[in-house]
Amino acid sequence: MQPKVSIVGAGPAGFALAADLQGHGKSVLVYSHPTHFRHANSVKEKGHLQANGVMECSTTLPVTSDMGEAIAFSKTLILTVPSTGQETVLQELKKFALHRHTIIAVPGNLFSLIAAELDAECIFETNLSPYSCRMEEGGLAVMGRKKRIFIAPLQRNLNPVVYDKIRNIFPMELKWCSSVIEVVLSNVNGVFHPLMMLMNAGRIESTAGDFLLYREGLTRSVANAMLAVDRVRMKIGEAFGLRLKSAVQISNECYGQSFADFVDLAQNSPPHNRLKAPSSLENRNISEDVPDLLVSWCCLAETLGIDASPIKAVIILVEMATGVDYFRTGRNLQRLHLEDVTADELVARFSPATHEMIKSNG
Repeated sequence: MQPKVSIVGAGPAGFALAADLQGHGKSVLVYSHPTHFRHANSVKEKGHLQANGVMECSTTLPVTSDMGEAIAFSKTLILTVPSTGQETVLQELKKFALHRHTIIAVPGNLFSLIAAELDAECIFETNLSPYSCRMEEGGLAVMGRKKRIFIAPLQRNLNPVVYDKIRNIFPMELKWCSSVIEVVLSNVNGVFHPLMMLMNAGRIESTAGDFLLYREGLTRSVANAMLAVDRVRMKIGEAFGLRLKSAVQISNECYGQSFADFVDLAQNSPPHNRLKAPSSLENRNISEDVPDLLVSWCCLAETLGIDASPIKAVIILVEMATGVDYFRTGRNLQRLHLEDVTADELVARFSPATHEMIKSNG
């Protein structure tokens, strides 16, 4: 009998994962929110999904807009919606009894802390989506497929059978992290995306994104600014007893690459150096990665007594450019239900020393 998986999110990441899982012998059902059915309608009209690039396939994927159907289909729900859409999905999920369901947020960006009251058996988070992909006219373009993604559950002391089930779902290697804090600090999109957007804002708006964001937009000066943000990210990790790798090293580990620095990666990484810039600043590189990564990193740093000024500067500049107060709307301590937690309590809750480590990555 084929293992069943429900994919919650009918965007590029959801369809890429659904096609990949189906190609590896899983039975999948894709859920699309009724108000975000554009990509799902396109796939349904054509009768199949055509994937091109590093994933070449043509596959038929069942799609539903009924969350109850998705929950009944499988006890494993993989959320592939952007973190900006997670709370909409959360309100739908709260209507159902999920005490026998496993939820995996891909990526998580601390979704499990926001969803702490959700009646789920367990909630896992990954650091990144397994795919670099875009929906294009005619199908799904997959520019990159990661060899490894980082993952951890919110809950402690889960039955080892649960970990085995998760391993058997994903068609790439999983690196088990000590906590969801380690996972969110390993989402290097917060290092890459906001500064590339900010420091190329004039070019983005004057050309409607008619240039290669990484290859042409990630120059040495942009890389220097990224290094400043990356150093704060790693200091936060140190406060939790973590030895985080640099953003470039994490990207190398995920994609199986060996680039020396940001500029080397931008010039020579196939999943990155062919990506066109967004047509405006109204893009998830800002609207997702600033409120749901940088704001949480900044708040964690300040609670732990770490100088977060490089990250704070990026958030403030984004507010100046867009008029959006992401400190207020983003994943701050209040929204993460950590507003009354002291530094010592925070470290005690999420330090590797307080979690049972998973010894095998198999």
